[in-house]
Amino acid sequence: MSGPIANYLDEIDDVLAFDPRLSRRVRDEIESHLFDTAEQVGEADAVRRFGRPSDIARAYAEAALPDRLRRSCAAAGLLGGATLLLMQLRTAILDIPGGTDPLTWFDRVGLLAALACIGAAWWIASRGRIATVRRWLHFAAGSLALSVGASLLRAYAASGDAAFTLIAGSALIELLLLAGLMAQLARLDRYARRLAV
Repeated sequence: MSGPIANYLDEIDDVLAFDPRLSRRVRDEIESHLFDTAEQVGEADAVRRFGRPSDIARAYAEAALPDRLRRSCAAAGLLGGATLLLMQLRTAILDIPGGTDPLTWFDRVGLLAALACIGAAWWIASRGRIATVRRWLHFAAGSLALSVGASLLRAYAASGDAAFTLIAGSALIELLLLAGLMAQLARLDRYARRLAV
């Protein structure tokens, strides 16, 4: 299909290419309005009345940004909670003694730092400072990666091969959650770059 409406919708798709789901939703919403208006005034006038495609796309992206922030904070919170739970589970089942060795220190400090960063991100998100939220969430992801790695090494060193299934299973869960958090942060970063916030 070609014509003013199709070209208009293609421009909106180009602007929102960083979020294909949002792009499809916006296209579906706008398309029906444009065709309804075009029945009365023609396609060219319908497009002209609707406004610049870049302005419309930006407005939709800005409206979707708070939800993207909440999703990123929720993903970080889920990962922090799961990491704490799995760490406690490994420690209890494998009877890993607490200690002052470097792995224990990295494990605990990494988790505490991550939880503090997640809390700060939630608090700052309510004030709308997107760039600061993004930084705190990236710090949280790095701290959680440090904690997960140290926890897994600590569990493996304390238990040897006998508990490999528990260690590998919990590691897989934590790594999948970490990958999910990184995907959420990548989407949030694309929004921020596109909107320059």
